[in-house]
Amino acid sequence: MQLAAWLLLLIPVATFLAYPLVVLFAAALAPRRRVPVPAATPSITILIGAHNEETTIGLKLASVAQALAAWPGTAQVLVADDGSTDATAAIARGAGAAVIACPRGGKAAALNRAVPQATGEVIVMTDADPLFDARTLPALLAPFADPRVGAVAGRVDTIRTPGRTRFAAADRAFRRYESALRSAEDRLFGCVSADGGLYAIRRALVPTVVADVTDDFYVSTAAVAAGHRIAYADAARVWEHSITGARRQWRRRVRITVRGLTGLWRRRALMNPVRTGWYAVALVLHKVARRLAPLAILPLWLVSALAGGAWWIVFAAITAAALVALAGTLGARLPGPLRIVHGIVLHLAGLAAGTLLFVAGRRYAQWTPQKA
Repeated sequence: MQLAAWLLLLIPVATFLAYPLVVLFAAALAPRRRVPVPAATPSITILIGAHNEETTIGLKLASVAQALAAWPGTAQVLVADDGSTDATAAIARGAGAAVIACPRGGKAAALNRAVPQATGEVIVMTDADPLFDARTLPALLAPFADPRVGAVAGRVDTIRTPGRTRFAAADRAFRRYESALRSAEDRLFGCVSADGGLYAIRRALVPTVVADVTDDFYVSTAAVAAGHRIAYADAARVWEHSITGARRQWRRRVRITVRGLTGLWRRRALMNPVRTGWYAVALVLHKVARRLAPLAILPLWLVSALAGGAWWIVFAAITAAALVALAGTLGARLPGPLRIVHGIVLHLAGLAAGTLLFVAGRRYAQWTPQKA
């Protein structure tokens, strides 16, 4: 029984703690990558996918305009309007963006219609709600001076907003964890993938996006599939609100997990170390294992209750975390540290549920943005 407990404990510890620590340690010893001086400034297209985003698209485009003031090259701003029934398209046109009006078909279909209209050598992909920082574009596009770089992942941070604090602390903690990991991976073998809040890719590498995947993963990893590297630009930042409400957080995590695993299956050739080297190992540990590891927690809870000895500590810790999450979901007002526990448990439970749904054959073919 104790052997089973150790094996079950090893799975999440190796995934969420050991792998990041090894990568961070190795990156600290690795020389910093040198970014070549750009020979020329590339033209860019900023492509925003939107569906019923009238409350956010104006602020988004204002932040884009501010960021473009620091960009010396030519730029095109496109909004791929996925069948919006509100004023999204009108607001975007009023802000000076070109709008590609698409029938409602999901984000993938909207992107596939918009990309052929892009004129930039590099396409900056971003969602409708994260706000650009003034330094975003120069930092995001600088790594393209290296011809080996096919895509660049930016950093997404959570805005501190009074009244939206239920999951904001957990979101900020996760963003810091993810950003540190991506920065370390970049120094070793390249970033594994990008976040849809902000990334850029050479236009020639953009694939036709299939409907049932997370588009940010599928599009950004097209660079690796073509033999290039995904760089990470920590100074290229966007800011977004945390999603409020346990139900919306849960639904979002389950949907992303199902679509993410579908994308991983479609990109399974990249998990061959003969083809992609250490990137393949990182892809498995960072993306696949992260979704599978939470499935070990419930068996670990049961086994630790029977294993005796010091295993009661593990049993008590899992029980306490679950009770905190249950209390928070039922509406209890939790202090700061317990809100982080609630967010972590909800995240892990969503990963586990999404993985089980993926195995059962569930797929999500249409994209519906989750509002903050």
